[in-house]
Amino acid sequence: MDYQQEKKQVRKELLNKRQNIPDEMYRQHSKMIAKLLLGQVEYKKARNIHCYVSMNDRKEVDTHLLLRHMLSSGKNVIVPVMHMDDVSLTHIQISRMNDLSPNDWGVPEPTIGRRVRVSKIDLVIVPMLGGDLQKNRIGYGKGFYDRFLSRVDCPKIGLTFDLGIVENGIPVEEYDVSLDKIITEKRVVE
Repeated sequence: MDYQQEKKQVRKELLNKRQNIPDEMYRQHSKMIAKLLLGQVEYKKARNIHCYVSMNDRKEVDTHLLLRHMLSSGKNVIVPVMHMDDVSLTHIQISRMNDLSPNDWGVPEPTIGRRVRVSKIDLVIVPMLGGDLQKNRIGYGKGFYDRFLSRVDCPKIGLTFDLGIVENGIPVEEYDVSLDKIITEKRVVE
C-alpha cells in the first residue's frame, strides 16, 4: 500500500474513533486538554496565539472555551480563514467569539478582524485527527496546515484525543511538518 492509501485508511479509522466518543467524554476530555495546554511554558510566554476554531459537530478537540479564555486573559487571538482556491490560510486577529460565523463548509471563521503576518505569531495551536509519538500529525488531507506550518518559526502544539495517538507511527511524506508537542487528555508528547 502506498503512503496516500495508508494515510487515507488511518484517517478513516481515526475519524470513526473520534465520532464515537460519547458527548460527555468529549466535553470532559476537551477541557482536560485545554487545561494541560494552559500549563505549557510555550503558552504562558506567547502573546500572539494562532488557534484553530474547532468544528464541534465533527468532535475536533473543542477550542471554543479555550479561545474565550485567551481573549479574556489578554492574549492576541489569531484564527485561520481557509481559501479553497489555492489551499491557503489567512490569519485574522479577533477580539470576541461573536466575530465568528460558519463558512460554506461549516467551519467557524472571522467575519471581522485584523490580518496578521505569520512572522508575528508566537505559538500555533494545530488541529489534527491524530498523531504519533514522534510528533507527526495527520490532518484531513488537504494540506492547509502543512503549507502554513512550513512557514512558521515558533512552537507548534497539536491537540488530539488520546485515541488519536497511533503508537506504531503514521505514514509521513516529505512535505509533512512535525509538531513540537502533542497534547491529549492523558499526556503531553514532547
